[in-house]
Amino acid sequence: MKKETKWKDFLLKSGIPLEYEVMYLLNQHGCVGNYEYTYLREDENEVINEFSYDINASYIKGNDFFDLMIECKYRDPSTNWVFTPENYGGINEIESHGFLNPIDHFTKQNKFLPLPFEPLGQLCGKGIELTSNGPNPKTITQAVSQLSYAMAEKVINAMEHQIDELLATSEFIFYNIPIIVTTANLYRINENTTMKDIKQSNNVDDIGTKEDCLILNGNIGTNLQRFSMSKFSEFVNERGRSFLNNKLKSFNEDISFVFSVIAEHYCPQAIAVVQHSESNRGFNKLFNFLNEVHDPTEKTLTRIREREKRMKKLSNKLKDFKRKSTT
Repeated sequence: MKKETKWKDFLLKSGIPLEYEVMYLLNQHGCVGNYEYTYLREDENEVINEFSYDINASYIKGNDFFDLMIECKYRDPSTNWVFTPENYGGINEIESHGFLNPIDHFTKQNKFLPLPFEPLGQLCGKGIELTSNGPNPKTITQAVSQLSYAMAEKVINAMEHQIDELLATSEFIFYNIPIIVTTANLYRINENTTMKDIKQSNNVDDIGTKEDCLILNGNIGTNLQRFSMSKFSEFVNERGRSFLNNKLKSFNEDISFVFSVIAEHYCPQAIAVVQHSESNRGFNKLFNFLNEVHDPTEKTLTRIREREKRMKKLSNKLKDFKRKSTT
Protein backbone atom coordinates (compact mmCIF):
# COMPACT_ATOMS: atom_id res chain seq x y z
CA MET A 1 0.00 0.00 0.00
CA LYS A 2 1.44 3.37 -1.04
CA LYS A 3 2.04 5.78 1.81
CA GLU A 4 0.21 9.09 1.75
CA THR A 5 2.76 11.82 1.02
CA LYS A 6 0.57 14.78 0.11
CA TRP A 7 0.91 16.12 3.64
CA LYS A 8 4.54 16.97 2.84
CA ASP A 9 3.52 19.14 -0.11
CA PHE A 10 0.78 20.81 1.91
CA LEU A 11 3.18 21.57 4.76
CA LEU A 12 5.88 22.96 2.45
CA LYS A 13 3.40 25.05 0.48
CA SER A 14 2.14 26.62 3.70
CA GLY A 15 5.49 28.43 3.84
CA ILE A 16 5.96 27.67 7.54
CA PRO A 17 9.04 25.42 7.07
CA LEU A 18 10.68 28.08 4.87
CA GLU A 19 10.02 30.79 7.45
CA TYR A 20 11.47 28.54 10.16
CA GLU A 21 14.64 27.86 8.14
CA VAL A 22 15.07 31.55 7.33
CA MET A 23 14.70 32.46 11.00
CA TYR A 24 17.29 29.81 11.88
CA LEU A 25 19.73 31.28 9.36
CA LEU A 26 19.16 34.77 10.72
CA ASN A 27 19.89 33.56 14.25
CA GLN A 28 23.06 31.89 12.99
CA HIS A 29 24.21 35.26 11.64
CA GLY A 30 23.55 36.97 14.96
CA CYS A 31 20.16 38.51 14.22
CA VAL A 32 17.29 38.97 16.64
CA GLY A 33 13.93 38.46 14.96
CA ASN A 34 10.20 37.89 15.26
CA TYR A 35 7.63 36.25 13.02
CA GLU A 36 5.04 38.43 11.27
CA TYR A 37 5.21 42.21 11.30
CA THR A 38 1.70 43.70 10.97
CA TYR A 39 0.46 47.12 9.91
CA LEU A 40 -2.80 48.77 8.83
CA ARG A 41 -3.73 50.19 5.45
CA GLU A 42 -6.68 50.45 3.11
CA ASP A 43 -7.29 47.58 0.69
CA GLU A 44 -8.50 47.92 -2.91
CA ASN A 45 -12.01 48.64 -1.57
CA GLU A 46 -10.72 51.47 0.65
CA VAL A 47 -11.43 49.41 3.75
CA ILE A 48 -8.76 49.47 6.46
CA ASN A 49 -7.33 45.99 6.93
CA GLU A 50 -4.36 44.38 8.62
CA PHE A 51 -1.45 43.47 6.35
CA SER A 52 1.84 41.84 7.21
CA TYR A 53 5.17 40.44 6.10
CA ASP A 54 6.64 37.23 7.48
CA ILE A 55 9.79 38.09 9.46
CA ASN A 56 11.19 41.24 11.01
CA ALA A 57 14.80 40.87 12.18
CA SER A 58 17.53 43.19 13.44
CA TYR A 59 21.22 42.85 12.60
CA ILE A 60 23.21 45.33 14.68
CA LYS A 61 26.84 46.17 13.98
CA GLY A 62 28.13 49.05 16.09
CA ASN A 63 25.93 52.05 15.28
CA ASP A 64 24.55 50.44 12.12
CA PHE A 65 21.06 49.04 12.76
CA PHE A 66 20.08 46.82 9.83
CA ASP A 67 16.33 46.18 9.97
CA LEU A 68 15.55 43.17 7.76
CA MET A 69 11.97 43.11 6.45
CA ILE A 70 11.46 39.64 5.01
CA GLU A 71 8.62 38.16 2.98
CA CYS A 72 8.98 34.42 2.31
CA LYS A 73 7.61 32.67 -0.78
CA TYR A 74 7.92 28.90 -0.99
CA ARG A 75 7.72 27.61 -4.54
CA ASP A 76 8.12 24.24 -6.28
CA PRO A 77 11.73 23.67 -7.49
CA SER A 78 10.52 23.89 -11.11
CA THR A 79 9.19 27.44 -10.60
CA ASN A 80 11.14 30.29 -12.20
CA TRP A 81 11.03 33.99 -11.39
CA VAL A 82 12.11 35.92 -14.46
CA PHE A 83 13.07 39.60 -14.30
CA THR A 84 13.73 42.29 -16.89
CA PRO A 85 17.21 43.87 -16.78
CA GLU A 86 18.09 47.35 -15.59
CA ASN A 87 21.44 49.01 -14.86
CA TYR A 88 22.72 50.82 -11.79
CA GLY A 89 22.90 54.58 -12.09
CA GLY A 90 21.01 55.64 -15.17
CA ILE A 91 17.73 57.54 -15.09
CA ASN A 92 16.62 56.00 -11.76
CA GLU A 93 19.96 56.76 -10.08
CA ILE A 94 19.85 53.50 -8.12
CA GLU A 95 23.27 52.48 -6.83
CA SER A 96 24.44 49.15 -5.41
CA HIS A 97 23.42 50.23 -1.89
CA GLY A 98 19.91 51.33 -2.97
CA PHE A 99 18.13 48.41 -1.29
CA LEU A 100 19.46 49.52 2.12
CA ASN A 101 17.14 52.57 2.29
CA PRO A 102 19.20 54.23 5.08
CA ILE A 103 17.68 56.66 7.59
CA ASP A 104 20.17 59.15 9.08
CA HIS A 105 18.11 62.35 8.96
CA PHE A 106 18.25 62.95 12.72
CA THR A 107 21.75 61.71 13.53
CA LYS A 108 24.06 64.54 14.50
CA GLN A 109 27.35 63.22 13.11
CA ASN A 110 27.07 59.57 12.07
CA LYS A 111 25.98 59.58 8.42
CA PHE A 112 25.68 56.87 5.80
CA LEU A 113 28.55 56.92 3.29
CA PRO A 114 27.36 55.95 -0.22
CA LEU A 115 30.53 54.12 -1.22
CA PRO A 116 30.86 52.13 -4.48
CA PHE A 117 30.13 48.75 -2.90
CA GLU A 118 30.28 45.66 -5.05
CA PRO A 119 26.61 44.92 -5.88
CA LEU A 120 24.77 42.21 -3.97
CA GLY A 121 23.04 41.37 -7.23
CA GLN A 122 22.23 42.78 -10.63
CA LEU A 123 19.49 45.38 -10.93
CA CYS A 124 16.10 44.40 -12.38
CA GLY A 125 12.87 46.14 -13.34
CA LYS A 126 9.81 43.88 -13.40
CA GLY A 127 9.36 40.20 -12.65
CA ILE A 128 6.97 37.37 -13.46
CA GLU A 129 6.50 33.94 -11.91
CA LEU A 130 6.48 31.07 -14.38
CA THR A 131 5.15 27.72 -13.17
CA SER A 132 4.54 24.40 -14.91
CA ASN A 133 0.89 25.48 -15.13
CA GLY A 134 1.60 28.89 -16.66
CA PRO A 135 2.41 32.44 -15.52
CA ASN A 136 1.39 33.87 -12.15
CA PRO A 137 1.58 37.67 -12.40
CA LYS A 138 0.48 38.34 -8.80
CA THR A 139 3.07 36.59 -6.63
CA ILE A 140 5.99 39.01 -6.99
CA THR A 141 3.73 42.07 -7.13
CA GLN A 142 1.98 41.08 -3.91
CA ALA A 143 5.28 40.43 -2.11
CA VAL A 144 6.59 43.83 -3.21
CA SER A 145 3.38 45.50 -2.07
CA GLN A 146 3.42 43.84 1.36
CA LEU A 147 6.93 45.15 2.00
CA SER A 148 6.58 48.56 0.33
CA TYR A 149 3.49 49.67 2.22
CA ALA A 150 5.21 48.82 5.52
CA MET A 151 8.13 51.15 4.75
CA ALA A 152 6.59 54.46 5.88
CA GLU A 153 5.91 53.10 9.35
CA LYS A 154 9.46 51.73 9.53
CA VAL A 155 10.92 55.10 8.46
CA ILE A 156 8.96 56.87 11.20
CA ASN A 157 10.00 54.28 13.78
CA ALA A 158 13.67 54.78 12.87
CA MET A 159 13.33 58.56 13.16
CA GLU A 160 11.63 58.26 16.55
CA HIS A 161 14.57 56.21 17.81
CA GLN A 162 16.97 58.94 16.67
CA ILE A 163 14.90 61.89 17.89
CA ASP A 164 14.07 60.45 21.31
CA GLU A 165 17.40 58.61 21.65
CA LEU A 166 15.55 55.40 22.49
CA LEU A 167 18.80 53.44 22.19
CA ALA A 168 20.63 55.92 24.48
CA THR A 169 21.97 57.88 21.51
CA SER A 170 20.74 59.55 18.33
CA GLU A 171 23.70 58.22 16.35
CA PHE A 172 22.26 54.92 15.13
CA ILE A 173 21.80 54.76 11.35
CA PHE A 174 18.76 52.63 10.56
CA TYR A 175 18.63 50.64 7.33
CA ASN A 176 15.14 49.49 6.33
CA ILE A 177 15.92 46.54 4.08
CA PRO A 178 12.99 44.87 2.27
CA ILE A 179 13.85 41.31 1.22
CA ILE A 180 11.88 38.69 -0.66
CA VAL A 181 13.14 35.17 0.06
CA THR A 182 12.00 32.45 -2.31
CA THR A 183 12.79 28.87 -3.25
CA ALA A 184 12.03 29.68 -6.89
CA ASN A 185 14.86 29.90 -9.41
CA LEU A 186 15.87 33.50 -10.14
CA TYR A 187 16.61 34.59 -13.70
CA ARG A 188 17.59 37.97 -15.11
CA ILE A 189 16.87 38.29 -18.82
CA ASN A 190 19.95 39.14 -20.85
CA GLU A 191 20.15 42.74 -21.98
CA ASN A 192 18.93 43.50 -25.52
CA THR A 193 16.93 40.26 -25.63
CA THR A 194 14.14 40.52 -28.20
CA MET A 195 10.82 38.72 -28.47
CA LYS A 196 12.31 36.89 -31.45
CA ASP A 197 15.13 35.65 -29.22
CA ILE A 198 12.59 34.37 -26.72
CA LYS A 199 10.55 32.60 -29.43
CA GLN A 200 13.67 30.87 -30.73
CA SER A 201 14.90 29.79 -27.28
CA ASN A 202 14.40 26.33 -25.77
CA ASN A 203 14.47 27.32 -22.10
CA VAL A 204 15.01 30.26 -19.78
CA ASP A 205 18.77 29.61 -19.65
CA ASP A 206 18.98 30.55 -23.33
CA ILE A 207 17.78 34.10 -22.72
CA GLY A 208 18.79 34.81 -19.11
CA THR A 209 21.31 34.20 -16.36
CA LYS A 210 20.48 32.25 -13.21
CA GLU A 211 21.20 34.25 -10.03
CA ASP A 212 21.12 33.70 -6.28
CA CYS A 213 20.47 37.40 -5.51
CA LEU A 214 18.84 40.18 -7.48
CA ILE A 215 17.96 43.79 -6.70
CA LEU A 216 14.51 44.92 -7.81
CA ASN A 217 13.77 48.55 -8.64
CA GLY A 218 11.21 49.82 -6.11
CA ASN A 219 9.14 51.46 -8.87
CA ILE A 220 7.18 53.62 -6.43
CA GLY A 221 3.74 54.35 -7.83
CA THR A 222 1.31 57.16 -7.07
CA ASN A 223 -0.79 55.16 -4.59
CA LEU A 224 2.22 54.09 -2.54
CA GLN A 225 3.63 57.61 -2.60
CA ARG A 226 0.33 59.07 -1.36
CA PHE A 227 0.05 56.42 1.34
CA SER A 228 3.57 57.15 2.60
CA MET A 229 2.95 60.91 2.59
CA SER A 230 -0.25 60.46 4.59
CA LYS A 231 1.70 58.54 7.25
CA PHE A 232 4.47 61.14 7.26
CA SER A 233 1.96 64.00 7.54
CA GLU A 234 0.36 62.35 10.58
CA PHE A 235 3.80 62.11 12.16
CA VAL A 236 4.58 65.78 11.46
CA ASN A 237 1.23 66.85 12.93
CA GLU A 238 1.79 64.67 15.99
CA ARG A 239 5.35 65.78 16.79
CA GLY A 240 5.17 69.33 15.45
CA ARG A 241 6.87 70.72 12.35
CA SER A 242 8.99 73.25 14.27
CA PHE A 243 10.16 70.62 16.74
CA LEU A 244 11.17 68.25 13.94
CA ASN A 245 12.90 70.99 11.94
CA ASN A 246 14.97 71.93 14.99
CA LYS A 247 16.09 68.30 15.35
CA LEU A 248 16.61 67.70 11.63
CA LYS A 249 20.15 67.13 10.30
CA SER A 250 19.42 66.22 6.70
CA PHE A 251 19.86 67.43 3.11
CA ASN A 252 17.16 70.07 3.67
CA GLU A 253 16.00 72.10 6.68
CA ASP A 254 12.28 71.44 6.10
CA ILE A 255 10.98 68.07 7.33
CA SER A 256 8.02 68.18 4.93
CA PHE A 257 10.34 68.48 1.95
CA VAL A 258 12.55 65.68 3.28
CA PHE A 259 9.51 63.44 3.64
CA SER A 260 8.30 64.27 0.13
CA VAL A 261 11.65 63.15 -1.30
CA ILE A 262 11.63 59.97 0.80
CA ALA A 263 8.08 59.13 -0.30
CA GLU A 264 8.88 59.69 -3.97
CA HIS A 265 12.28 57.99 -4.18
CA TYR A 266 13.21 55.99 -1.07
CA CYS A 267 10.13 54.26 0.28
CA PRO A 268 11.57 51.91 -0.89
CA GLN A 269 14.14 52.69 -3.56
CA ALA A 270 14.94 49.02 -4.16
CA ILE A 271 14.17 45.52 -2.83
CA ALA A 272 16.50 42.54 -2.49
CA VAL A 273 15.35 39.18 -3.86
CA VAL A 274 17.26 36.23 -2.41
CA GLN A 275 16.97 32.58 -3.39
CA HIS A 276 16.85 30.17 -0.46
CA SER A 277 18.92 27.08 -1.19
CA GLU A 278 20.88 24.39 0.61
CA SER A 279 24.16 26.26 0.02
CA ASN A 280 22.72 29.51 1.43
CA ARG A 281 24.89 31.47 -1.01
CA GLY A 282 22.31 34.23 -1.24
CA PHE A 283 22.20 34.81 2.51
CA ASN A 284 25.98 34.64 2.82
CA LYS A 285 26.28 37.32 0.14
CA LEU A 286 23.69 39.47 1.93
CA PHE A 287 25.51 39.44 5.26
CA ASN A 288 28.88 39.94 3.59
CA PHE A 289 27.40 43.06 1.99
CA LEU A 290 26.05 44.35 5.30
CA ASN A 291 29.40 43.74 6.98
CA GLU A 292 31.11 45.62 4.16
CA VAL A 293 28.80 48.60 4.70
CA HIS A 294 29.61 48.61 8.41
CA ASP A 295 33.37 48.17 7.95
CA PRO A 296 34.59 48.63 4.35
CA THR A 297 37.45 46.33 3.40
CA GLU A 298 40.28 46.85 0.94
CA LYS A 299 37.95 45.58 -1.79
CA THR A 300 35.69 48.61 -1.43
CA LEU A 301 38.61 51.00 -0.90
CA THR A 302 40.10 49.77 -4.18
CA ARG A 303 36.80 50.47 -5.94
CA ILE A 304 36.89 54.00 -4.49
CA ARG A 305 40.38 54.59 -5.88
CA GLU A 306 39.35 53.21 -9.27
CA ARG A 307 36.32 55.49 -9.35
CA GLU A 308 38.45 58.50 -8.45
CA LYS A 309 40.85 57.64 -11.30
CA ARG A 310 37.94 57.42 -13.76
CA MET A 311 36.53 60.74 -12.56
CA LYS A 312 39.94 62.40 -12.83
CA LYS A 313 40.40 61.03 -16.33
CA LEU A 314 36.95 62.27 -17.35
CA SER A 315 37.67 65.68 -15.82
CA ASN A 316 40.92 65.96 -17.80
CA LYS A 317 39.07 65.07 -21.01
CA LEU A 318 36.50 67.80 -20.36
CA LYS A 319 39.29 70.33 -19.72
CA ASP A 320 40.99 69.36 -22.97
CA PHE A 321 37.69 69.64 -24.84
CA LYS A 322 37.02 73.10 -23.42
CA ARG A 323 40.54 74.23 -24.16
CA LYS A 324 40.37 73.02 -27.79
CA SER A 325 36.92 74.54 -28.31
CA THR A 326 38.17 77.99 -27.29
CA THR A 327 41.25 77.97 -29.53
